[in-house]
Amino acid sequence: MIKDKLLALRKRSGMSQQEVAVAIGVTRQTVSNWEQGQGAPSLDKASELARLYGVTLDDLANDEVSVVSSGRATCRDLHVLERFVGKRVTIGFMDDDDRGAIVGAELLGVTENWLRVSYAQKSARFGSPKVVEQGIVALIDTADVASIVAEGV
Repeated sequence: MIKDKLLALRKRSGMSQQEVAVAIGVTRQTVSNWEQGQGAPSLDKASELARLYGVTLDDLANDEVSVVSSGRATCRDLHVLERFVGKRVTIGFMDDDDRGAIVGAELLGVTENWLRVSYAQKSARFGSPKVVEQGIVALIDTADVASIVAEGV
């Protein structure tokens, strides 16, 4: 949901609610309300938030795009990550002191702060023997990436 993304993105940016409010011309209470799910930003404010956090408006607004970030900021050598764009990879990451991995993801893009990946998540539905695959798009904080390996390497 957008409220969860707004909170994660603000924490990732290291900004307070007041700093975000000043940057986009709203009150701190408005930012707080958005992060608590009590309303959502208008299109123009959502666009400003996307620019502020370094994500696309599409990724900010789309409930099917998740954000994986521990909030740590670091500098990465992006040209190395850019070599994996368009390839199937396994990404190891640290998120809130937990280790995780996404296997068989397609790296869609790299920005200064985010890896945009697409992968299939398998899940069983309650009361059904069928396993269903759901396409997931995620933004992974580059500061959280511990490893990236191309499939077949």
